[in-house]
Amino acid sequence: MSVDDLPSRKVNPGPGGSGRSHYVVGARGVKIIEELAGRGCHLTTIARALRMSVDAFKACRARQPEVEEAYQRGLGTEHDALVSNLRTAANQGNVVANIFLLKARHAYREGEPLEVNVSVNAGGVLVVPADMTVEEYLARKAAAGEIDPMPPMRDVTPRNLMPEPIEHLPEAPLPSSRPEEPAPRRTPSGTRVVRSD
Repeated sequence: MSVDDLPSRKVNPGPGGSGRSHYVVGARGVKIIEELAGRGCHLTTIARALRMSVDAFKACRARQPEVEEAYQRGLGTEHDALVSNLRTAANQGNVVANIFLLKARHAYREGEPLEVNVSVNAGGVLVVPADMTVEEYLARKAAAGEIDPMPPMRDVTPRNLMPEPIEHLPEAPLPSSRPEEPAPRRTPSGTRVVRSD
């Protein structure tokens, strides 16, 4: 086996004895690094396969760009395989895999308050900066000529979500009775205003 076929070799100091001896990873070593990193091997295992210490391997990664690139390619291969396995499990109905993918790949965080006010109507979603009300946002956009002026929407104040005692509830109409006229709407038809706290 020639010196070039070795995964790594120790190089003596430069001319005149300046510097220190150090390891150099060859083409075969680069292939080993990519293969082992792709299988999820630890830095210690990769360094042992190259017949050097972990510190020497870290120095080679810093000194030889091709060594670092091989290591990153191997990590990329491992990443893709793990995501593929997780995606397969999620597609087969594994709820935990689905939740993890949602959180890891789409930055989903449960329980965090929204950073914006959202107004939903039949036309889509209106995203309003958190530091202003829907009315202020609409007024600013109308003044800039970006939207048509709309009638002002009523202020939506938080309501008590606790049910009223049954004694205070109105009686339900009898099935044969005629339904009452609906109350006039104060917001545009189909609009639902949601505020973040």
